[in-house]
Amino acid sequence: MRKIVIALSIMMLVVMTGCGRLDLVIHDDGSGNGKYSVDLSGMLSADELKEELEKEITNANADAGKEVIRLDSFKEKDGKVDATVSFDSLTALSGGEDSLIATVADLKRLYPERINELVEAPEDIEKIMDKPVVYLNLDDDMEITVTVPGNILYAAGGTVAEGEPRTLQLASDEAVIAYEPSANRSWMTWVGVLLVVIIAAYVIYRKGRFRTAAPGMKGGSAPNA
Repeated sequence: MRKIVIALSIMMLVVMTGCGRLDLVIHDDGSGNGKYSVDLSGMLSADELKEELEKEITNANADAGKEVIRLDSFKEKDGKVDATVSFDSLTALSGGEDSLIATVADLKRLYPERINELVEAPEDIEKIMDKPVVYLNLDDDMEITVTVPGNILYAAGGTVAEGEPRTLQLASDEAVIAYEPSANRSWMTWVGVLLVVIIAAYVIYRKGRFRTAAPGMKGGSAPNA
């Protein structure tokens, strides 16, 4: 089984430094980014850490047969490193084995054991079968938060952050997060469509008005009574 240790939890960094934090953000389309904060504690240099990180990202992309993750930024100051990686598909990071975004129905059909602890009553599952769900298998030796693109309905493997209904603070290796998809995206799409229609109607109106007015204007003054 291919672990997404370097892609998401970077256990290597925790083993080497003993201190780290990951804030994972997942978008509507399954893409996202991971923001790491690592205290080097004098155990290794920033250059060594960056070299190892780049090597593991290269290996992850080679295993997938395509680019599934990339290093966007790497900054070091006063012995602390802030790094950001981004990915186009959460599922592609591990081929759907250790990271997955799907519907509750799909996850129950493919991996029923991963749904068992999601809700208290089995009948509750039937109410959310069409909702999106994120599954992650991470290393819990570092502080990890996961933010999904909608308010969390049910979650296993952590607690919802106070005042942040979209963010789960992980407390175990595995996390399952079912959430209500955000309406903002569809709302913005309809606004965009409506705006295009309004502009097109206005252009058509202006052109039609010009064609109607032009013949009467051609030839100068109005005829005598």
